[in-house]
Amino acid sequence: MNSLKTYLSTMLVSSIIWSQPFAGGPRVTTLILMLLGLFVLAKKLFPITDDRLKKFTILLALFWIPAALSLIGSYNHQASVKFIIALPFFIPFAAGLLYLIDNHVDKKLLFNMLLAVCLFCIADGVIQLMIGHDLFGIPPRDGERIVGPFAYHLRLSLFLAITLPLILSKLESFNWPWLPGYLAFVVFIIMLSGVRTDLLTALIAIGLYIIIKKRMKLTLMILPLVFIGGILASHYSGIAESKLKTFSGIPHSYSQWNQASSYRLDVWLTAWNMYLAHPIIGVGTQAFTEAYDEYKTPDNYFNQQTNPISHAHHPAISIAAETGSIGLIGLLTFIWLIYQWGAKSLNKNMWAIPWLQILILIFFPIQSMPLLFSFWWFPVVTMTILYYLAEIESKQPTAKAKSS
Repeated sequence: MNSLKTYLSTMLVSSIIWSQPFAGGPRVTTLILMLLGLFVLAKKLFPITDDRLKKFTILLALFWIPAALSLIGSYNHQASVKFIIALPFFIPFAAGLLYLIDNHVDKKLLFNMLLAVCLFCIADGVIQLMIGHDLFGIPPRDGERIVGPFAYHLRLSLFLAITLPLILSKLESFNWPWLPGYLAFVVFIIMLSGVRTDLLTALIAIGLYIIIKKRMKLTLMILPLVFIGGILASHYSGIAESKLKTFSGIPHSYSQWNQASSYRLDVWLTAWNMYLAHPIIGVGTQAFTEAYDEYKTPDNYFNQQTNPISHAHHPAISIAAETGSIGLIGLLTFIWLIYQWGAKSLNKNMWAIPWLQILILIFFPIQSMPLLFSFWWFPVVTMTILYYLAEIESKQPTAKAKSS
């Protein structure tokens, strides 16, 4: 019975990742964990005074308070109010997840499940490339972009890249060909997706692994794999070829930089204009789309009527535009606390924690990422934060315990 509870609990937690390709993503999982959290808190099966839960609540407040203040001048009051109401429910979500981590989830099984999911997605992507559709009959997006089971969403490459710290730490215990072999397929699939920012995420993840683990010799193996992967991807996909060509030279004008960044400069310049106009409380959380046309430049690639943009494609830029300086102060405090709590923890090798590496990837300054507070992405972010807090709160084995 206990083994069944362990399996089902681990399956539930891992579904935050493996449910992503399905309609609704992890919404059902999120609801279950929220209800479980309310139950265990009400029945006092999980203490509301738990340090990890208190720390998570503090981190959540750093986003919620600026969001609440931004309601004053919000360009979309309805969306802002919904966000303000919904965000606190991630406190019971956290309680439910921490309860399962403490009592039922098997860490090794969780890593194995996530590895199995990633390997399946890679295989599904290769099948999609070879026969024109994946195992579920899904064709490549735009005729060439490999998306695997994610249908028309460009999220296969995102999840392969963002889970690399976890998978690499798992593959360390395997024979040596597994790690470079896995990296080769991941880089190849990401290139075939045509999402350059996910390729950058993967390269940053690999770089963190090499530096933290002091495996500089792996660099000599990775560079040829990236080069060969680029040649193969360019051969199979015209989109991959055109995207990779943007790395071959340095743009010399705004227009070239804008095109090379998939018109992100237009988005970020518009976000900057929003911040300048509303430097204290922003244009309102979740109101980026509604405010966009008022602050965009005349020759902007996006517009609300025919080519809308839903978010700023970076957590910090989005927070600055939507919640102003108060939101930025909250974000900087969030980052400072994440570091401070880790530095003061019993875990002496804080940077080797895969969950912290994932947080670095999510908030990396020059990176493009999904909308932080979306119902398919924020459960992933919350899971990452909670596992990081659980790692730094856990006691490390003593020398005597290690030798016994």
